[in-house]
Amino acid sequence: MNRYRKIAETIGWAGAISFISLLASWSALAFLLGHNFKLATVFACAAFLLDAADGIVARKLGKASEFGRQLDSMIDAINYSLFAGVFVSQVLIPGTLGFIAGYTILTFGILRLVLFNIGGFHAQGSTLYYTGVVTPHLSLASLIIYSLEHLTTWLNWSGVNWLIFGVLMGMAVGQISTVKVRKTGALAFWIPATVVIGVFGFIWL
Repeated sequence: MNRYRKIAETIGWAGAISFISLLASWSALAFLLGHNFKLATVFACAAFLLDAADGIVARKLGKASEFGRQLDSMIDAINYSLFAGVFVSQVLIPGTLGFIAGYTILTFGILRLVLFNIGGFHAQGSTLYYTGVVTPHLSLASLIIYSLEHLTTWLNWSGVNWLIFGVLMGMAVGQISTVKVRKTGALAFWIPATVVIGVFGFIWL
């Protein structure tokens, strides 16, 4: 019993939020495979918002730890890399192109998370940067492209799948690039953007 109590204490409130985020992502995958794209989009956005919340809670409570960072990365692989890979291969560009793109997103996403756990953030003064395209951007990009297909006619032309394939492949490989992506203050943009995508998905998809 002491072992389970110790594990629960190690997980803490921030870790509990991480697992709720994982539940949201698991639900998104279930709805996706059940062809309910409306709820898949909503739950995928909820997973992102909860993932952002766990870090905020950990810092507020002074509970940031190596365990929390490892847990967050493991869950990120499901929340973003796996979800984006499945979404791209099954919905966005089904077929051979989607299969290749989905696998590449998943593979380089996992590799990126391992490299981040080893190397950490890049700091310039008080500003922190990720190295490489971050994993959430792949799932958000996939959802944005899918939303645009339903909102406009911009992507309704022959050969568009090749364009989408090229963009997503570039982003996927870019996860292990030396490109710097701002962390400090970035959530001020991505949280509202995610809410908009989720609301759009619930109303229009």
